[in-house]
Amino acid sequence: MPDYYYKGQFRQTPKAFDLRAMTQSLKRGLLSRTSLTYMIGGALFIWFYILVRITFFAVSPYDLDPEQEKRLGEAKNLPPLPITTNKNPTRYHPILLEPLPPIKSRLGWPPNLDKMLCRPKIYVYPDPPAIEAVYKTVPPATTTPYISERILLAQLRDPTSSAYKNYVTSNPEEADFFFIPFLGARYLNHCWFILQKKGDCQVDEQYVLPMMHHIQQTLPYWNRTQGRDHLIVHSMDRTSHYYQSRQIMENATYLTSNGDKRPIASQVIGSRRYQNIIIPSATALLDLVKADPMKYLTSEGHPRQKRRDIFVLFGGRYSDVKPDDVYSAGIRSLLLNGFDQQPDYVIGPGWESDKYMKLLSRARYGLTPMGHTLDTTRIWEYIAFGVVPVIIADGVVEPFEEDVDWRRFTVRIQRKDAHRMDEILRSIPEEEYQEKRKAVWKHGRRVLLTRDAWHLIVRDLCRRGRLEGKRTIDRKTHVDLTAPFMSILS
Repeated sequence: MPDYYYKGQFRQTPKAFDLRAMTQSLKRGLLSRTSLTYMIGGALFIWFYILVRITFFAVSPYDLDPEQEKRLGEAKNLPPLPITTNKNPTRYHPILLEPLPPIKSRLGWPPNLDKMLCRPKIYVYPDPPAIEAVYKTVPPATTTPYISERILLAQLRDPTSSAYKNYVTSNPEEADFFFIPFLGARYLNHCWFILQKKGDCQVDEQYVLPMMHHIQQTLPYWNRTQGRDHLIVHSMDRTSHYYQSRQIMENATYLTSNGDKRPIASQVIGSRRYQNIIIPSATALLDLVKADPMKYLTSEGHPRQKRRDIFVLFGGRYSDVKPDDVYSAGIRSLLLNGFDQQPDYVIGPGWESDKYMKLLSRARYGLTPMGHTLDTTRIWEYIAFGVVPVIIADGVVEPFEEDVDWRRFTVRIQRKDAHRMDEILRSIPEEEYQEKRKAVWKHGRRVLLTRDAWHLIVRDLCRRGRLEGKRTIDRKTHVDLTAPFMSILS
């Protein structure tokens, strides 16, 4: 093709487009080492960019809104808190606000125990003639702490007692509840510890059946509800499981000191989670020796002579307990294998009464690890002397938990943390300890068997009988519990 002249220059006429040559040239360029290097590098860059975006910048379904996430993210730029605030897992200093104003007592919990929940009437059966004959040869127990049955019965039969004045009626036709004067522990403990006999001592034939047949066959009140409004005290560890004929009384409500949530409890100790009422137990020191804490303590619960310089106190069985024992679930083995070496711990198998009372008056915390059962009588001795109980018994139900805030005056430690008990107790601030000590003295002592136990039992009966806010005139007539009748007669 001839050249042509354009804008003062000769130019060659362009050749026809050659697609095949163009394709070959492009292949040579793409398949060159330099081109391949650039393409692989670019692909890797894109992959890495996408990965970073997905990993660090994508919105998670667990994210809050961006503004909140930003505020939380600012913690990364804050300096760490001082070591003294190591209980705070974040980098923020806590915000302290003014406390909320108090609310009306009827809206809060725990309730005001000085006001009745209801005012029912309780009829106390007299002793059947056959049982009176048994008592002539079976005197009251004087060497065993299983006497709560006797104490509660005595309070209902004493015209000067607060329980008698507030609840007892001599007319069974107007009663909401019926108390059976069952003293099975008295019979068995006389047989076991006085007569030194073994086995069941014919307790069913000589005591249980005569008592229950008189109640069920001679009198009409059991059969009206099949015993569901009747009360029986079982003060020993296995409640009614000492009696072969226990089915005869099973419809009644048991007052027992063994509160146990464990599944095995119903089979081993006769625990009935929602049919029993858990009560405090009697103790040898308080109810047999008749110890008077006020001999050692001031009206505010402080020692009269010394100060509370015993950090932890325990008296009981522990020296022969192994970590894998069924007894106490091995918890008490820790007392011999370390805790007894602390200078401000006092741990021993037990002491004579006067020395024990001196130790109680000077102790800050008292250990109540489980034994054969979850409950332990020493907790009531601690409370009576203003000692903060340390409860190590998984699944225990303390008395009157519906009305008493046990967290205010106790420390609970699970078995899995029992080896850290010393660390846990020493980490409690002094202010918190003082609050618990004051709560023991003001609120905890009210739970004692000889204090307000009957008033707390009645609160539970009010709920069971659906009598809240009612006052009994007779069995079929209940009126509103007005303010003049809410106060407890002392």
